[in-house]
Amino acid sequence: MGMTKPPVSIVIPAYNAREHLSRVLDGIIEQDYDGLIDVVVVNDGSSDDTLQMAENYRDSKRLPDNRSLRVIDQQNQGAAAATNTGIEASNHAIVCSVDSDVVLHRDWLGKIIEEMQDESVAAAQGYYKTPSGVSFWARMMGYDVEARYDAIDTRYVTQVCTGDTAYRRSALEKTGLFDTSFKYGYDNNMSYRLLAAGYRLVFRKDAVCDHYWKADLMSYIRQQYRSGIGRLQLVVRHSEHVTGDSVSGMRMMMQVPLTSLFFISLFFSFVIYGFNPQGLYLLLVSAVSLGALLLDRTAFAVGVYRKQRDPSVALMPLVHLLRNVVWCWALLRWALGAR
Repeated sequence: MGMTKPPVSIVIPAYNAREHLSRVLDGIIEQDYDGLIDVVVVNDGSSDDTLQMAENYRDSKRLPDNRSLRVIDQQNQGAAAATNTGIEASNHAIVCSVDSDVVLHRDWLGKIIEEMQDESVAAAQGYYKTPSGVSFWARMMGYDVEARYDAIDTRYVTQVCTGDTAYRRSALEKTGLFDTSFKYGYDNNMSYRLLAAGYRLVFRKDAVCDHYWKADLMSYIRQQYRSGIGRLQLVVRHSEHVTGDSVSGMRMMMQVPLTSLFFISLFFSFVIYGFNPQGLYLLLVSAVSLGALLLDRTAFAVGVYRKQRDPSVALMPLVHLLRNVVWCWALLRWALGAR
């Protein structure tokens, strides 16, 4: 007789999540897992019909005896606060956080729970896969993350993402819940705090889910801006991670300094010095920094193309230059006091 599977709570923080919510819930309810799964959807003040969709799913879906679904409604407070609400309302020693645009493959939970048998492990994350048929911008984000995940060659990591991660409740209680001052990067902050408390974090590549990233240009820009602000908060709060972590390492962290060097050198070259010797020298510095960025992003895109075989990857260097500009704009606004 096999071991009894531990009961699990799964928290879904949901804000304007109508597009994917039913599929997300189906993915959880249909897990190949014979233990109890208690699902908690936290509607974070959505302006669409997310709340009604969640309640209709709960009321109309005939759930197996070992599945339950609860819906909590709260005023909009942000994803970290919504996740905390779900954790506080959950019932079990293992609490999973699943984003409202993440569809778990059927064997995800079984594989993740294997890692939680080790009491030193505070959290275990699975692998984001880019689903077929999504938009150009969703593919650019998805392929980027896949490539960074593929580069991880260790079981134990220094960062896990709340999008598809199981947490040990006792570890969260020891370190405190998610910091609501973070609008983006609160999962990194939690990861660093868990590491500091002596726990380990696991990345499980074969525990796969489909991540439906933002679909259009403006959504991409907004997300990257929030990411830039969140990373700045992390650097200020956790200076020991100024070089990044397992998912966003030094190669990622150097994107903003190099892009900033390009713009600063270009500004001083044309506006301050003109075409005198100092100006020409700074123009060379600007060209070298841009060349380094393009070379790095092109090499990255080549690696992505080898896996994905998608011709649109040829545009990834330009997409990443746009992303870098947005990150620099976030840095500038941060320096001027905007948060």
